[in-house]
Amino acid sequence: MLNTISVKKRALMCLTAGAVMLTGCEKTAEGQVAAIVNGEEVTLQEINAALGEANIPEGVDKEAIQQQALQQIVDRRLLAQAAKEAGIDQDPAYLIRQRQLSEALLVRMYADKAGTTIKVPDQAEIDRYTEANPFTFANRTVYAVDQVIFPAPADLGDLKQLEVANTLADVEKILTGMGIKFARKSAQMDSAQVPPAMMAQIVSLAPGEPFVIPTGGTVTASVIKDRQTVSFNPEQAGPVAVKAIRNEEMAKIMKQRLAEAKAKAEITYQSGFSPADEKAADTPDVIKEAVDVPAG
Repeated sequence: MLNTISVKKRALMCLTAGAVMLTGCEKTAEGQVAAIVNGEEVTLQEINAALGEANIPEGVDKEAIQQQALQQIVDRRLLAQAAKEAGIDQDPAYLIRQRQLSEALLVRMYADKAGTTIKVPDQAEIDRYTEANPFTFANRTVYAVDQVIFPAPADLGDLKQLEVANTLADVEKILTGMGIKFARKSAQMDSAQVPPAMMAQIVSLAPGEPFVIPTGGTVTASVIKDRQTVSFNPEQAGPVAVKAIRNEEMAKIMKQRLAEAKAKAEITYQSGFSPADEKAADTPDVIKEAVDVPAG
């Protein structure tokens, strides 16, 4: 009797599995499903999301653009399936990167949701913001600069030796004496992309005097060789100011939420990995990446 029941159960399981496979085979591209790629659906929502991120000019054939977007999704899906067949989705490097991208997207969408609670600034607030940030608006300037770029020393205190440099040639001489290799290049610097306090220090320097900016593992010593003022249009400045104000508020909200999450969290570190004391005024990089925070 037990064997009979067991056989019947196995037969039922086989029939059920067969029904699932049959259902998969019966998928059709209709309604909200634009295409089926080896059993995986591509929906109209996916196409609309792709189009929403694209800058589509007016007057173009929207059906053609939609078809193009669909084909890009299909091609990506096919290559992703091929990558899975090759075992890439089990590679530890892939799993780490997948988690990073997933977390970054979650934080970005969390910040976007926080932005829905922020009120639209009125004209008085916009005017105050533009006046308080002249290097971004009325006095915005693009500078042509000559630069010396070199790896940051283990002790950033060593950079104090550059304080006596009056020219870029002096910087090169000091670096050579320190045994630090460097490279020369020309670049542009937009005052709107530099923190206001730093920009105020830069413009106060004597002509040709270098200024040094550490960034991560690299240090850049620069001198201004030319400048071009960017015309200021109050009407165009309004939307820029609104976005900047909004993003600053989003950053404040996210910083507060991060503080609240840390207060509730249990975090243990291996010896030697504990973080140094964090400055309360700093905005963590994870928030800067999620929110387009203005230079200031």
